[in-house]
Amino acid sequence: MKKVLLLAALLSVTALFVIILTSAIKKQKQLVCKSVQVKIDYDSGLNFLSEGEIKDKLNALNGGSITGKPLTGIDFRMVEREVRKNPFVRMASVFVDQSQTIIVDIVQKRPILRVINNDGVSYYISENNDRIPLNDNFTTHVAIALGNIEIHKDTKRDSSVQAALYKLIQFVRKDEFLNALVDQVYVQENGEMDVIPKVGGHTIHFGVADETMAEKFERLKIFYNEGLKKVGWTKYKSIDLRYKDQVVCEKRDTTNKQ
Repeated sequence: MKKVLLLAALLSVTALFVIILTSAIKKQKQLVCKSVQVKIDYDSGLNFLSEGEIKDKLNALNGGSITGKPLTGIDFRMVEREVRKNPFVRMASVFVDQSQTIIVDIVQKRPILRVINNDGVSYYISENNDRIPLNDNFTTHVAIALGNIEIHKDTKRDSSVQAALYKLIQFVRKDEFLNALVDQVYVQENGEMDVIPKVGGHTIHFGVADETMAEKFERLKIFYNEGLKKVGWTKYKSIDLRYKDQVVCEKRDTTNKQ
């Protein structure tokens, strides 16, 4: 008798579980997307993307308006993967909250340098060394690299010059004084770089961005502090850092180096 009662109880529990599970599955299938909320990190100062274009992308991926569509029919992994393909997106996550709202959370790529090479090709380099296209609706103010900069069709493959530019700008960005100083970098045919500061009207012959880069910038800062502070920022038309332990300057009114 006890075995019969135990079996009956077990069957009852099993039946109840199946009913609850079936009801839950049925209810889940009835859940639809009530709205879409796009969160973009505009507080970063970047405005490459708009909420509207992301919503349009979601609708296109789902063959029409995603609002009102059953949540079980939405491939969230696919949507997230496609949003990440946008050249201005660094990170993206797509999920649904308890109110049946689809949340798209986006972090934009941050440019640190704009490249304009001798062929007129122009793009940004991001803080992760990705190539970012220009945007018709938004322009960010960063240092500019000009001159002999090789471009590859494969964005995963970088020229040695572009890698050196990235190394140089990353170093500059970490120093408050240098970050405020550097305006442009011109790449010569031999790969050496000239740095154009925002003030002073002179050219800094920097050379290559190698293991001596920190020492060169330290010499420059000492010269600015102990030299130009006394004679004025406009006295020289060029400052040469390519020679070890030296700062070689050329006056504006003569070709004799002093």
